[in-house]
Amino acid sequence: MAEKSLIELIEETLDREEIELPIFNQVALKLQQQVTRGDYSLAEISKIIHKDQGLASDVLKMANSVFYAGVKPVKTIQEATVRLGGKTIFNLVTAVTQKQLYRVHKKKYDYWAKPLWSHALGVAYAARWLSRHLGMDQFVDEAFMAGLLHDTGKLLLLKVIEDLDGSEVTQEDISKDLVDDILETMHTYQGERLMRRMNIPDVYCNVARMHHDPEVSAEDSVLNLVRLGNLACRKVGIGLKHDPKLLLETTSGVINLNVTERVLAGLYVRLEEYDQWLGKFLA
Repeated sequence: MAEKSLIELIEETLDREEIELPIFNQVALKLQQQVTRGDYSLAEISKIIHKDQGLASDVLKMANSVFYAGVKPVKTIQEATVRLGGKTIFNLVTAVTQKQLYRVHKKKYDYWAKPLWSHALGVAYAARWLSRHLGMDQFVDEAFMAGLLHDTGKLLLLKVIEDLDGSEVTQEDISKDLVDDILETMHTYQGERLMRRMNIPDVYCNVARMHHDPEVSAEDSVLNLVRLGNLACRKVGIGLKHDPKLLLETTSGVINLNVTERVLAGLYVRLEEYDQWLGKFLA
């Protein structure tokens, strides 16, 4: 019997649904329930978050980051909730807890895991910033979450590859180029598949599947925001790829969203600031 390729082994593993990837941890789920009900109080939000002091500390760091900070820094979760609102706090909690998902057991996989997380958060911030500066405030929270989750398929695939690496069923040499190719070619389908299995809302599943499509409808605002944020992060070098010569002016995202050169330039500046802040956040 011929040996199975790594891709075949990955597909078999995913078909068995053996890999768990909890996109929302228990704290995020509780917050989601509160925010969805719409009758939450600031005290309830603060109480949920303060059960994990490490989480509370990281949420405050993010609330005072370049993308959220006001004139004065917030000092408590309750202050942050007043300033930003329950939905945004939920997004920040999800972002902080997502960081834990990007931890790997084999050191060589840090090469992919760390840039994948910084890219996911960078695209989330970029999509949020664009929605604010394009007068699309109604999409701010959805754009952030969609950006955060758009490459979930890459994380899922990386976890599967790491588990297979060194196992008895894997005879194939797992090279950097092979991992790169698998992540790039399989992540949109597998990301959407996982998210639908977890009953994640359609808007996020669609972004996971379509964020690399060359042409998308101008009516799909969240997808356009994430696609442009994704390309901007690639141009600036936030993530696995850095393509400083990438021209965004003629991309469908810029055209569909009517983005001016001034707004694009402002986005690049903010992403450079984000990159510097992230280094301090991870320190």
